[in-house]
Amino acid sequence: METYIPTRIFITGSTGFVGGYLIEACRQRYPTGTIVGYARQTPLPSIPDDATTHTIYGDILDAVALRAALADAQPDLVVHLAAQASVATSWRDPAGSLMINALGTVTLFESLLSLHLTPRVILVSSSEIYGSVLPEANPIPETAPLRPGNPYAVTKAAQDLYGLQYYLATGLPIMRARPFNHFGPRQSDAFVIASFARQIAQIERGEREPHLTVGNLQVRRDFLPVRDVVLAYLALAEAGHAGEAYNIGSGKSYTIASILEHLLAMSNVPIQVTVDPARIRPVDVPDIVANTERIQRDTGWRPVIDLEVALRETLEYWRTNSH
Repeated sequence: METYIPTRIFITGSTGFVGGYLIEACRQRYPTGTIVGYARQTPLPSIPDDATTHTIYGDILDAVALRAALADAQPDLVVHLAAQASVATSWRDPAGSLMINALGTVTLFESLLSLHLTPRVILVSSSEIYGSVLPEANPIPETAPLRPGNPYAVTKAAQDLYGLQYYLATGLPIMRARPFNHFGPRQSDAFVIASFARQIAQIERGEREPHLTVGNLQVRRDFLPVRDVVLAYLALAEAGHAGEAYNIGSGKSYTIASILEHLLAMSNVPIQVTVDPARIRPVDVPDIVANTERIQRDTGWRPVIDLEVALRETLEYWRTNSH
């Protein structure tokens, strides 16, 4: 297996949830490399710039600023994380989500081409693009049809297809990563596991009544700790095949109810559970599991983080961070 080792890494959306973990992984894996982040917001205190990392602040839709940042960085690897990542937000603002996710991707590709840069590109798509699948279609391969069931999924499907089109038309070495549900400390509580963990921590501190508000607990999802996800991105950077799409997941599905049971078992107070209809999506897929044979075959990547450990780390984060 031929391995590519990047030395100049450019990460869009670097100050977001996944970006922080990716920077940490890059620092450890490529200690002599340089990392340039491109983001709209300031980094979390836990991932400050250091001697190897520099953050440039700008909008992914600002072609002039993005081109200048890329010209300065001269990257040999680009990981494109910048996105509007919330399904709920996409229902409220489908046009804005499309602009950021699809047009932002085109702006990135056109900026690279205008500078005659040909770095390896990890384009982070989403498993949401598969939409509603029949139970017998699981685990879902990368060859499954795209049937996006919400505005966010439509934007990521467009982004994914742009990645393929630009590879075919220009030869830009783009790999499309399709991560399934991932979680961990520092994730926004707009996402289900972080929401559970935050509510439990608030109840333990006496900040709210011992009632946990939830959505649909019966759906099944393929959950993966975020540290496994960023290692998958680096595995693709090093050994992925340009032009391919790659699922990233655990290969197992868990009911939301079982995830909640794990977290409640870690709590030190009794908690009642209440379903909130407002938290139930207009369209929800009953079960989704990743087929990860392709990434395992091409890169050797496999998940290594224990789910229970990652759930406990997430709960501990919210126990010590009351925001």
